[in-house]
Amino acid sequence: MRFQKQLPGLVGESPAGRVCDGVRGRGRMSRHMAPVMLGLTAFPLAAIGIAAYLVMSAGPQLMAVAGAILVLSCCLLLAVTIAVVKLSRHESWLWSQQESLRGLSRKTDEALARISDVEQQAAVATDVAAIAADISALRRELLDGPSPQPSVRAHAGAAPLAAELKKADKAAELKKADKAAEQLTLLLEPVVDLSTGATSHYRAMVGLGDGSGAMVNHDDLMQKADQGGMRAALDLRMVKMVAPVLRRLRSRNPGLRVFVPVGRATLASRDEASRLLALLQRDSDVAQGMVFEFAQQDLGALDAAGIDNLARLARAGATLALREVYLGGLDLTALRQLGVRFLSFPPHAVDAGSGPSATWNEFARQARGLQMQIIVGDVKTPQQASAVSRFARFGHGPFFAPPRKVRPDAGIAPAAARHANVA
Repeated sequence: MRFQKQLPGLVGESPAGRVCDGVRGRGRMSRHMAPVMLGLTAFPLAAIGIAAYLVMSAGPQLMAVAGAILVLSCCLLLAVTIAVVKLSRHESWLWSQQESLRGLSRKTDEALARISDVEQQAAVATDVAAIAADISALRRELLDGPSPQPSVRAHAGAAPLAAELKKADKAAELKKADKAAEQLTLLLEPVVDLSTGATSHYRAMVGLGDGSGAMVNHDDLMQKADQGGMRAALDLRMVKMVAPVLRRLRSRNPGLRVFVPVGRATLASRDEASRLLALLQRDSDVAQGMVFEFAQQDLGALDAAGIDNLARLARAGATLALREVYLGGLDLTALRQLGVRFLSFPPHAVDAGSGPSATWNEFARQARGLQMQIIVGDVKTPQQASAVSRFARFGHGPFFAPPRKVRPDAGIAPAAARHANVA
């Protein structure tokens, strides 16, 4: 972070923190000096006692010596008393400085948090500016409704009517050109049965084309949607795009499923989850073929309302899948009750090259006992494919097949497609 480089002392161990540690150290030092001061006080008191004893026992011949001892003892006692008072005042001053520095440290932390937020917003603004055309196209694709029809007034003359029609035709042409140039494209990535090598399921992905042949890939598009607050709208759009395609695929293979990624913004909001449930109810015939896939990190960030939204999806007939899984702190029984049926790992989590660990073997045994399927994603090499095939049921990644673009009319029934072509 730029500000962290400019202010290295404010990040990690701040100067205020180091000063506070020094003040606390000096406070401890003053407390450690207390026994020494008491010892020094004991010496002059003992000397005063000795001088009194000499006066009373030795007589006038040692009066001068006793008087000298007494004067020196009193001076030493006075010096010790002054030192103790000054140290006490100094310690009180140090404690007041410590409280001030603690307040300064809190203000520094708050300033760093604000700087971090400003930097993050600036970075997001830079990224959004760099892909302004992509975001604009995404907004049109997600939020644009049917094109308004030109209003024609019966009492208007021929010239106003012609102007209205000309304006409407021009707007329609521009809108048609924009949609042809920039639009969301559905892609399906094969999920392969590792025992047979055949495609059993698909993973849904989306890309944003810019009309010149280039495309913003799925991961970048999801990241920008999360940053721009449009992830929930994009998730709903994906479900709408997947439903007719899934219906067509399941007509030939009833056991086929499509994994659809959903973000934290969709799962955490009751309103967005209700919209997703409404789509499932509308397409209830393919609801069981939908597998909503979400990251374990997002699951850990959900509150009670978010967990309830997941349960509502499961009750509606949707299957859940957990991706980017790590073994630590994972309660398989609770996930099974929640509706999770698939667990997706990266290749290195299954076998890092030295074979599976005892922890992994126990985890795989428990997952099989709960009838939860293990998937390994992002498989890139033959070595990875060979290693994961011993422990996982399904796999996907560049090694098996790249994502395939889906035609816009892929979900239309043949008769309907022919009717649309004739029209």
